[in-house]
Amino acid sequence: MNNKVIYGIIAAFIIAIVAYNFSETGGKNEVYQKEIREDRLQKDRDFKENERISPFKPAQRSSFLKLNYFEPSIAYKVEADLEVINEDSLLSMITTTGEKQKYVRYAFAHFSLQSQKLRLTIYKSMDRLSKGMLFLPFTDLTNGKETYGAGRYVEIKNTNGITMTIDFNKAYNPYCAYDETYSCPIPPKENHLSISLSAGEKIYKN
Repeated sequence: MNNKVIYGIIAAFIIAIVAYNFSETGGKNEVYQKEIREDRLQKDRDFKENERISPFKPAQRSSFLKLNYFEPSIAYKVEADLEVINEDSLLSMITTTGEKQKYVRYAFAHFSLQSQKLRLTIYKSMDRLSKGMLFLPFTDLTNGKETYGAGRYVEIKNTNGITMTIDFNKAYNPYCAYDETYSCPIPPKENHLSISLSAGEKIYKN
């Protein structure tokens, strides 16, 4: 077997591996995007039809069509290393109506996004400790332009692990984005990101 044949076989093998990995990644991304879009459609239905969940009054629900989002991208689903805060660290978050809500600073989440190393603080709500959910409020450079000015939230299931998946495609507006009478926690300064995070929910426009 001459060198040309060997090189041809090697090249074909490399191309096959690349094509397989591309199809695998592309396939997973398509499935993931479909799941995100289905979740968004369900939220639209809930906001229109479910009085218990919807932040809108009856007249607003009748004219409601859908929420606005960035296109889902798996690049904004990141794996973070957790630095658990062992000592008691209570924090009173100021809300949009000037009230205070009590939270516990649970952990620092370290992750990379847009070629930057970032850190956000994860909180436990004193009212939600029994639900096993963690609270991530944040702001970024899209606020007041493409997204709600006061910031957005991500809720994450607490698995008590040393790592955590943060899916910013699931970032959502607080209810005060739809009705100013709601009292919503304002993200603390330690959770202000210096990047444009083009994922999740945008400013609501009916």
